[in-house]
Amino acid sequence: MRKRVDIDSQEIGFLKWVFLVFAVAFYPLLASIYTMLPPLIGVVGLIIIYNMDRNVVYVLAAMLYLLNIELNFSLPVLLSIFSIIVIYVSVYPSAKLMIRCQTCLSLFLIIVVDGFYYMNLFIYDFIFSSSTVIGDSVLLFYIMLDLFLGFFL
Repeated sequence: MRKRVDIDSQEIGFLKWVFLVFAVAFYPLLASIYTMLPPLIGVVGLIIIYNMDRNVVYVLAAMLYLLNIELNFSLPVLLSIFSIIVIYVSVYPSAKLMIRCQTCLSLFLIIVVDGFYYMNLFIYDFIFSSSTVIGDSVLLFYIMLDLFLGFFL
């Protein structure tokens, strides 16, 4: 009976690896083709923040995902990773002490990650006179979908 449980846990581990590889490799491609698929910057930022001290594989996969998203959407390279690390260092320690509800903390961090990242993008656009992101209803849809997914994480 115990060996069967070990085999099941190995299958789950393999399925997690397969899902992780497909999510990192193919979701950014699909999101760049279909505009209603959000880039999920806030959710991936939450994964990085929560796993920074625990699981290096998830952090590296999430950073590779963000790099892939930035290349597919023609966004500034490494701006999202920089934004998430700044939030991890400056906001997360005090927010973890003040907010006891795990869901509330997740939603707060997603709002902060999305807000800080998109603010950095708007500043980048202003400085370099480009238009990488447009603040319209689709951007609001992306943020709302990030919050919806963060509610269930």
